[in-house]
Amino acid sequence: TTGWIHRAALKMKNVEMVGGVNYEQIDDEGLMVTYGDKRVDPTWIPCDTVVLCAGQVPLRSLADELTAAGRKVHLIGGALEAGELDAKRAIEQAAKLAAVL
Repeated sequence: TTGWIHRAALKMKNVEMVGGVNYEQIDDEGLMVTYGDKRVDPTWIPCDTVVLCAGQVPLRSLADELTAAGRKVHLIGGALEAGELDAKRAIEQAAKLAAVL
């Protein structure tokens, strides 16, 4: 729920956030990354601290199976949109769905 607050605070402190990288090596000298699925452009980043934010991916396999079987499915919370996972929003969606059902 507070992830966006932390990202904003880091941005205000000029912390550079880099997405789409592969972590190739972490040691006492820093971090070696490559970019994209083809793992191109190896880059050494000297640092003393590494924070890994892996993110989320919606898990919808059960919903897909139930839909294929002709069942009605409601997606809420992280199953609906995991990229910006927000507990408050998920609870609100659950309460609204429960009221309708």
